Amino acid sequence: MMQYKRYMTTLMLSGTLLYGGFFGSEQKVVVRTQPAMDVAYEKHEAFSLVNEVREALGMNTLMPNKSLALAAQSHAEYLVKNRSSAHTEVEGLPGFTGVHPYERAFHAGYLSTFVTENLSTQNKDAKSSVDGLFSAIYHRFGFLDVGIDEMGVGAAQQYTDTKNSAFVYEMGNSELNALCREPSFQGSGRYIYHVCKDPLYRIASKRFEKAQNSSKWMNPKVILYPYEGQSGVPPAFYEEVPDPLPDYEVSGFPVSVTFNDYFFHKVKLRSFSLFQGSSTKPVPARLLSKQNDPNGRFSRFEFALFPLERLAYDTKYRAQISYIYKGREVSKSWHFHTKKPLEKLIYIRKKEATITLTRGRGYWLYFVPMDGHDTLSDILFPEDIDIAFIDNNTLRISPMGEKSNDFTLRSGKRTLHVKVVD
Repeated sequence: MMQYKRYMTTLMLSGTLLYGGFFGSEQKVVVRTQPAMDVAYEKHEAFSLVNEVREALGMNTLMPNKSLALAAQSHAEYLVKNRSSAHTEVEGLPGFTGVHPYERAFHAGYLSTFVTENLSTQNKDAKSSVDGLFSAIYHRFGFLDVGIDEMGVGAAQQYTDTKNSAFVYEMGNSELNALCREPSFQGSGRYIYHVCKDPLYRIASKRFEKAQNSSKWMNPKVILYPYEGQSGVPPAFYEEVPDPLPDYEVSGFPVSVTFNDYFFHKVKLRSFSLFQGSSTKPVPARLLSKQNDPNGRFSRFEFALFPLERLAYDTKYRAQISYIYKGREVSKSWHFHTKKPLEKLIYIRKKEATITLTRGRGYWLYFVPMDGHDTLSDILFPEDIDIAFIDNNTLRISPMGEKSNDFTLRSGKRTLHVKVVD
C-alpha cells in the first residue's frame, strides 16, 4: 500500500518558567503563562513560512488544499483537547476523526492515501513551530519532500492554558488525489491499488508513476539545508521523537542533503563536512544515512550531518559535500550564518556563577553546555523579573525596572547570582 507516513513528534522546550516570591521559609511558585495566539493569523503564517523555505531552495511551493486543512485543524483540536502530541488518535476520545493521518484526510474529503504529517506542540507562534520542525531532521525531510505539492495547516490553543497548543501540517500530491476521482482502471496491463480511499480502486501503473513524479521534475537535483546564504539559523538541535541522536540531549543544528530521486537512481556520497568561519578543520560531527539511522527513517537519498556540539551564535559556517553522479565526482560548497542575539550575549560556563547586569537593558544568558546532556530544566526566579526561553540553553532577560534588586536564578544544578546596577 502506498502510504507515506512520518509518525513522529517534535519536542518543544522542556523547561518551565516559574517565578516565586519568598515569605520566610515558604516559597510561593507560579507558572508563567505565554500570551494567547491569534490562531487564524498563525495558521496563515505557518503556511507561508514553510513555502518561504521551499522557495529559497528553488523548490515548488505548496498549494492550499481545503480537505488537508480541515484534517489538520481537526487533529490540532484533538491534540489540545486530549493534551496529546501523537500522530495517531484514539477512537472514543473527544475530537476523534481517524487513527492515522490518511484516515483523517479521508474524513475531511481527501481521496489519496499519500498523506504526510508534521506536527508540533507547546509553541507560542507559527515561527517557533516551523523553526522547531526544520531543526528536527525527520520533520525537515517531510517539509522538503520533492513529491508533495499541496498542504493544509491547522492550529489550536487552549484558552485557559495557552501553553497547550498544537500546529499540524498535512501534505499531499494533488495529481495522485485527482486520479482517485476518476473511474477505476479496468483495462489490461499493470495497475496499482490500495492507494485511494476505496482500497480496491485501480490506477494504471504508468499514470500512477507520472502522478508521483508530477512535482519532482520541477525541484532541484540536490536540496541543501540550511540553504546558501541563509541567516538566523538556530545553533542547536535538541530531541525529536524518535530521536536521531539518542545519546545527546543537545547538539549542533543538523545540515542535510536530499538527492531528488527523479534524477538519481542511486547515490554514493564521498564526503560531508562542516567548517566554522575560515577554519580548515572540520567541526566534529556524526553523519547519518539510511545505513546508520537508528530509527530507520532515512531514505537512501537523505543524509544529515549532526555537529556534536552546539554551533556558535552569530557565526558563518561552510558546508561541503562530494558525491558520484553518472560516474563523475561532484563537489558542492555553501554557507550559512547562525542566529545573531538581539541583545548583549553573556556566556555562563560554570555550574555556579555571578554576573552583573545593568538596569533597563535586555540580555541573552547563554548557559554553555558542559556536555551533550546539559540543558536547562525548570527555571526559578523572582516574580518581578521577566525571563523567556530562547532555546534550552539560552534565556532572555527583559530590561529591569527601578525596583529590581539583586536576585538568584536556579535551574537544576545551575545557580546564577545576578547583581543589578544602574
